[in-house]
Amino acid sequence: MNSLFLRLYLLIVSTVLIIGISLDFAWQHFEKEPFQDEDKQAILNILSIQLDNLPEEQLEKHLKVINQKLANNLALIKNDSPVGKSLSAKLNGEKIVFVGNDNEVIGFKKLQQHPYLLQLKTPSNNDRSITKFIFISLFYTLIAIVIFYWIWPLSKDLNKLEKSVNQFDQQQWQSTINLPATSSIYHLAKAYNSLLDRIRLLVETQQAMSHSISHELRTPLARIRFALQMAQESSDISLIKKQLESIDQDILEMRQLIDELLSFASLEKMSVVAQIEKGEINLLIENLLDKLKQNHPSKDIQFNNKEENLVVACDSYLIERALQNLIVNACKFSKHKVLVSFQTATNSYQLIVEDDGIGIEKEQRDKVFDSFVQLKSSNKNKGFGLGLAIVKRVMLLHKGIAEVTDSELGGAKFILSWPMPDKK
Repeated sequence: MNSLFLRLYLLIVSTVLIIGISLDFAWQHFEKEPFQDEDKQAILNILSIQLDNLPEEQLEKHLKVINQKLANNLALIKNDSPVGKSLSAKLNGEKIVFVGNDNEVIGFKKLQQHPYLLQLKTPSNNDRSITKFIFISLFYTLIAIVIFYWIWPLSKDLNKLEKSVNQFDQQQWQSTINLPATSSIYHLAKAYNSLLDRIRLLVETQQAMSHSISHELRTPLARIRFALQMAQESSDISLIKKQLESIDQDILEMRQLIDELLSFASLEKMSVVAQIEKGEINLLIENLLDKLKQNHPSKDIQFNNKEENLVVACDSYLIERALQNLIVNACKFSKHKVLVSFQTATNSYQLIVEDDGIGIEKEQRDKVFDSFVQLKSSNKNKGFGLGLAIVKRVMLLHKGIAEVTDSELGGAKFILSWPMPDKK
């Protein structure tokens, strides 16, 4: 807003200066300063004295020389001419008489030593008023034209924005605005596109969530219904017990899905902010690994501790949740080994989880952090496709990034990076 105001202000000021100076130069060049009444009277008085002191035969010659300087504005009128007779009564003594019309003003002064009237013609001030009006009109018209050509691209860009908003109202989610960086509302279009991407992502996530929930719940519900039918039709206690255990497993699976959905939904809220505090990251990782090793006894989960007592600024709850999701994911896809490490880079922290599994194909790496994306696994418990989406959201809350690449162990290598706080 400040930039737009400053640009418009500088445009108007520079336009006024340039047009004003140019028109003033034209005015001075084409419009000569008119004679005032005092100037006319002085000219007539001085010239009448000069002419009275000259012989009559030299009057015309002297007047011709003066007219070269006064643009032939002077003339001699005989007293016995019709004009002289009509003005003789008014020109007694030293009087000067002015008569005129819309085009010119004529002054008369009677010579005392010769039978002539000295006549001085000058343009009427009305002509100057018309010229002045034309110049003023031209001044404001040129300013209006400059401002119009400045506002015209802005108006076009605003029309594009309005059209895009109308398309958005009709649920056309692809209606982004493409404006050049020089546009006055480029920042507004950029913010609108960002908001549109966010809304489109939320809508797509909601649709995917609805589809996934219906699919993920339908399977255990069908198994529960089948197990209940089997239990009702059987009198074998061991079979009934087996069916009840199956129902319990299905209920646990649905509970895990609900927990994942609630966790994902809570992180998707716009009001969620990471509570950044300093703490020992090594202690957090070691405590988490102790819990996860009990749940995955067949996996060799190791922590490569490169730095002792390292204090890190982060939201410990969110980082622990993201790390847990990565380790659980690695246990699903690994053959045997899972390696966790932490290191500091230039102005950033890096938390790394890698495994010796089959890895992730390059064309799938951009999608693994999307919600409800499930990768192929030999593990029967495939998950719900929310674990890595939660990891990505945690990194966004830390203003960091989550990425995946190849591990030296042969599998996938997940790297979480977030910036260090500014040192004060």
